[in-house]
Parts: sequence; C-alpha cells; structure tokens
Amino acid sequence: MYKFQAGDCWLFSEGLAAVMIKNKWGFIDRQGNTAIEPQFPQAYGFSEGLAAVCVDNKFGFIDRTGQMVIEPQYDFALAFTEGVAFVEVGDRSHIIDKSGTILASLDENVSDMGLFSCGLAAVECAFGENSWRYGFIDHSGKMVIEPVFDLALAFEDGVALVVTEEGKSGFIDTDGHYVIEPQFDEAEFFCEGVAPVKKEDSWHFIDRNGTDVAILDGRFEYVYQLNEERATVKIGDKFGAIDKMGNVIIDAHFDRLDPFSEGLAYARVGDTHGWINPSGSFVIQRPVVKPTLIDRLMKRTDCLRW
Repeated sequence: MYKFQAGDCWLFSEGLAAVMIKNKWGFIDRQGNTAIEPQFPQAYGFSEGLAAVCVDNKFGFIDRTGQMVIEPQYDFALAFTEGVAFVEVGDRSHIIDKSGTILASLDENVSDMGLFSCGLAAVECAFGENSWRYGFIDHSGKMVIEPVFDLALAFEDGVALVVTEEGKSGFIDTDGHYVIEPQFDEAEFFCEGVAPVKKEDSWHFIDRNGTDVAILDGRFEYVYQLNEERATVKIGDKFGAIDKMGNVIIDAHFDRLDPFSEGLAYARVGDTHGWINPSGSFVIQRPVVKPTLIDRLMKRTDCLRW
C-alpha cells in the first residue's frame, strides 16, 4: 500500500488531495470539489487523519475539516504513521505524537528521516569522518539497525529496500538481515507481494524469495512499485502502467503518471492534467496553468496548479 511522503501532494489520501490554486495550497475531494479552501503556502497529504501544512513559515497539522489541531511551530514536518511523526525545530529533529508531545529527540547528526513502518524508520546520520549512512530507529529514537547503508527506504511488506556502498540494491528484514542479497542495479519497494528490480539490463518483478514473477518488456526504461495492481512504467519520455505480469494496462502516452491511490492516479498529458481511473480515462481534469512570472523567477517552472 502506497504511503504518503512529503512532496507527493497530488495523490488522493483519505479521500482528499492537496492541490495548489492561485499560489496557495488547499484540498479537493474525489469529485474535484474544494474541500478545504486554498490558504497554505505548503501542504502535504493526509495520513491518519492529519495533514502537515505551513503557516507563516512554520508547520503544524490540520484535520480533515481544515481545523488546526497541532499549532504551527515546526520548521518542517513529515506525515503521521503509526501514531507518530518526525518534526524539525532548528537543528534538532523530534518524534511527536498526535497531541504534539515530544516522545524522543534525535541526535544533532541526524540529517534525514523517513516514515515509520513496522515500528522502524530510516534515518541518515554521520558515520565516521565526512561520511553519512542510513540506519533504522524505533519510536524511542534508539538506533536498532546500524547506519551502514548508502540509502534505506521505509519498510513495505515487512522488508526494506537498502543500497550498499557499492551501489547495489537489496532487501532486509526488521532485524537488519538480508532476505534478498544486494545484487540489483535499480530497485523499488516491495508492494502487493512483488518488487521491480533491474538486473542484466532488464526489469523483473520478483517475490519475497527473490524469484522472478515476471521478466518485463525491454522497452521499459524504468518500472515503479506496484500500487493497486498497477505499476507506472517509463518508455522514452512517456508514462503508462502495467500489471505484475508485465501486461500493459494503460498505454504510455502521459507526460506524467503518479502511483494509483484510492482508485485514482494523478496524470498529465499535453495541456490537460487531473486524475485518471484504472482504465486510464480522466475522471477529474483541468487545463494546465502555465507558470507565472514569479514562478519563472523562482525557477518553479514545473509547478502545477489546479
């Protein structure tokens, strides 16, 4: 199941999607109607009933009615998962609960955090001199899987994707042991029982034993994780979707195609953008709004508006 992370603001989550309207972020429902008026300089998707939003350069959390339930006081915030969220204040990162109470404060050498899943979250921290590595902490902030990876992502389906110093991708369990040895040049999350990996110049779907479920069409330049029985694929500069056996379900004609979430996927093609259904047809759509002069001056040329 896809889990919202900061930056994925066009995915539907808990029935709402964050959108930018006239330089302010708000939320729409599945019919495209405004559910929470655009009023925030930044907003992220809902998770566990709350969404991180920015007010006066500080982040807090609103509920699905738009009411502020944790006042803006953080320099940055991630989504709630497993009842907790990472927030930043100055040079320190903290783990808070839904009342805003700090449960743990992390060392100053922690520079990046992921989302909690299976009781663990990936963090990047200093490792020796001039070196940074990823490990995993628990809800108390204790390091339970040592920081030895060049990259580590959140646990999905009980395993986490990690990348070694040599640049090879593999998968570990919650004890930090490899369940699939690092051997892939590219890989994505496990989701719905399979993970896309690249080996010997071709993409495959593998199962938790590392066994091939499907060897995919060589046309696919990149294959993203499966979500709601569909995986986005890139062919040239276009995007479409396949099932876990590699069958093309949505032809690659979109300029952008995000993962499916709650039966809808954000997509853009030409001068149209919005959300498509699993068959690839737009069910909510609008014309693409061209970047304003301010956007161009701030180099936000790829910023989409609803």
